[in-house]
Amino acid sequence: MPWRNGLGVQYEIDADRDTDWIWRLSTADIDRDVPFSSFPGVHRVFCVAGGSGVTLEVNGRDVACGPCAVARFDGDDAVHARIWDGPVQAVNLMWRDGSPWRDVAVLEQGSSRTGVSAFVACGESSVSVDGRVHELDHLDAVIRIEGGCDVSVLRGAVAAVVRLA
Repeated sequence: MPWRNGLGVQYEIDADRDTDWIWRLSTADIDRDVPFSSFPGVHRVFCVAGGSGVTLEVNGRDVACGPCAVARFDGDDAVHARIWDGPVQAVNLMWRDGSPWRDVAVLEQGSSRTGVSAFVACGESSVSVDGRVHELDHLDAVIRIEGGCDVSVLRGAVAAVVRLA
C-alpha cells in the first residue's frame, strides 16, 4: 500500500479494522532519503528491523536509529529519513489519540516480556510464546494475541507490541 504522501510503500501486518483504523502495525522499505507522511492525531513508533540504520530528523532534531533501535514521535511531526548505508526495513506502530497507549519494546536473545500482543522478527529468530517454541524468518509476525502472552527470545530479536493502558 502506498504511503499517504506517495513517496514509499508500507505493508500492513494488522490493524483493528480495514478503514478508519484506531491502530495499525506495518512494515516499510526505505531505499532512499525520504520525508514521512503526516498523520495528525496519531502516535507513532518506528523500529529498524533490517539494514544498517537511518537518521530520522524529527522537527529539526536528529535521532540516530541503528539496528533494532526504536524512535517515538507524533504523526504531525515533520519527519525526514536519511538512510546510512543501503536500504532499511522498518516496523511501524501507529495508534490514534484517545485510544489505549501502545509501545514497541525490542526483545533480544535472552530477554523476555509479558503482555505482548504482537511481534515482528528482526532477522531470523527463535522465540518461546507461552512455552511453545517458534522459528521465525525475517519480518515474520505473530499478531493479535488475545490478552497478551509471555515471549522469550531464544535467538535473534523481535519488535514486540505492548498495550500499556
